[in-house]
Amino acid sequence: MRIGNKRGLQFATALLSCMAGFAGPASAQSSDLVVNSAVAPSTLDPAWACGLQEISFLQNFYVRLVQNGTAEGPEGTGVVDYSKIEPYLAKSWEVSEDGLVYTFHLKEGYTFESGKPVDADAVRYSLQRVLDMAGCGRFFLTDGHIDPVIFKSIEAVDPLTVEITLNKPNGNMLGDLATHAASIVDPSIVEANGGVTPGQPNEYMAANVTESGPFLLDSYTANQNARLVANPAFAGEAPASKAINVNWITALPTLLLQARTGQADITFGLAKQAVKTMVSNAGTRVIAYSSPFAQQMILPNTKAPWNNKLFRQAVAHAVPYESIVSRVAYGYGTQYYGPIPPSLPGFNAALSKPVPFDLDRAKDLIAESGVATPVDVEVMIQEGDATQQQLATILQSTWKDLGITLKIRVAPAAEFQDLSQGHRVQSLMRLDGPGVFEVGYYWGYDAVCGNPNNLTEYCNKDMDALIERLRASSDPAERQTIMDQATEIWRADYPKILFFEDQPVVVLSDAVTKFTFSPLPDYRYWAK
Repeated sequence: MRIGNKRGLQFATALLSCMAGFAGPASAQSSDLVVNSAVAPSTLDPAWACGLQEISFLQNFYVRLVQNGTAEGPEGTGVVDYSKIEPYLAKSWEVSEDGLVYTFHLKEGYTFESGKPVDADAVRYSLQRVLDMAGCGRFFLTDGHIDPVIFKSIEAVDPLTVEITLNKPNGNMLGDLATHAASIVDPSIVEANGGVTPGQPNEYMAANVTESGPFLLDSYTANQNARLVANPAFAGEAPASKAINVNWITALPTLLLQARTGQADITFGLAKQAVKTMVSNAGTRVIAYSSPFAQQMILPNTKAPWNNKLFRQAVAHAVPYESIVSRVAYGYGTQYYGPIPPSLPGFNAALSKPVPFDLDRAKDLIAESGVATPVDVEVMIQEGDATQQQLATILQSTWKDLGITLKIRVAPAAEFQDLSQGHRVQSLMRLDGPGVFEVGYYWGYDAVCGNPNNLTEYCNKDMDALIERLRASSDPAERQTIMDQATEIWRADYPKILFFEDQPVVVLSDAVTKFTFSPLPDYRYWAK
């Protein structure tokens, strides 16, 4: 499942949406680390969460079997490394030779806030709950293998041993178990508050947490603020901060002002233009990171004129990419062209060079394509999205000289989601990326034939065969060879336009001493 304009929400810098005003919780203390963002979570249930705003917040309250590693980032900060899987609740594990059976050996001493043990039965219950509820969490946990569900069984062999059996190999299984969907919840609390109803959300869990992880939820006002405190009973490594005060602020001038004056220690969600005004601000640092979310124009390959590969290639050459990165992204964008964003493990820069802006080449390709010009094309953009509006306007002006009249259709969030997911538009723009940061998962819906989430409607059977091999393989060398072969096939087909990979920007006050960036922020590594 993608994370993009899902359910009318969009990932516009690091985290950007409008849901709430600002008010500081009465329990906040001056020593708290203050984190400001424009986005508030709509659910706290790891089995139901879909968007960045939910995942980023709720994952801090739960332990999982495994976790992603970290690496050095810019300016003395860190970054989460999605290519590394490390122990978390599990101290070790074995995988059978056929890749079907995963046996996890758990650490001792982990408890829920209720005092009950975080044991093998709690792990079994939590994972099975995600599968039974069949919400967004199931897609993350199963790597998108839901027809049939890839899990054959989950068993608690003994209190400290969990055995997971799959019905086919999945090279990214450990990566899936590191996601929020694999969070270990307290079975006793869930069962006392509605239990599990197949296919339905749990109202209690939507607004509460059953902590097994590094933080406890000290206070929470939906859509406004929350205070997290370090869990004194947590058996793992203690978080870097004793308390974190999170504020969700929809008034972007207020967000900017509090970042500028140092009232906020960490700020997400500022528009790129506003970020530029912070570069020389005293007392703060502006740091750009990478994330696998790209600004793109979707060209449904089954709809005219996009069903003509040469015409798709022509318009790909008719995009002033460098100017767009400068004028629209204010420099916070990375150019490339290929099916793997630069920040995903497996990206090959030599095979993913940007398409050159060449209008003469574009004109020749249009003539070669046989598509009669002038031709009218409609692109749908989301209401209120300034970036999409700018991109569409630039193309409208540039393509006019090619005999292409680009008509811009502005749709409210709900209509945009309905029409795009229903494949009922000629083309559209969106900032989009994977929900699990792994190529096989991403291609599993973004590139395979016939998947309803494949908005480009791209279909190449050779590509499908490579994706199937990739998703079953755990060998790094074999996987890279497959990804390189698939990249060359995809590039030759020109299925969509990629303007740039977005670089989310975070503003840190000089008081911040520790910070590790992730597209799905993990608060454990932050302190002042």
